[in-house]
Amino acid sequence: MGVNKDCFAYRIGGCSIMTETICRRDTCSFYKTKEQAAADREKYGFQKNYRPKCEIR
Repeated sequence: MGVNKDCFAYRIGGCSIMTETICRRDTCSFYKTKEQAAADREKYGFQKNYRPKCEIR
C-alpha cells in the first residue's frame, strides 16, 4: 500500500476527509481520482453552499 497522492481528497501531508490517512495501511472507500470526482460533480450536480431542506434534530 501507499498514499494515493492522486486522490481528490489528498492535501499536503494527508487526507482532507478522514482524520487519518487510511490509504497508508488499507484500501480507502473514499478514494477517487480528481478526474473521477470532477465527473461525479458534473453528473450529480454540485452546490457549494448546499443546505438540506429540513434540519435534522
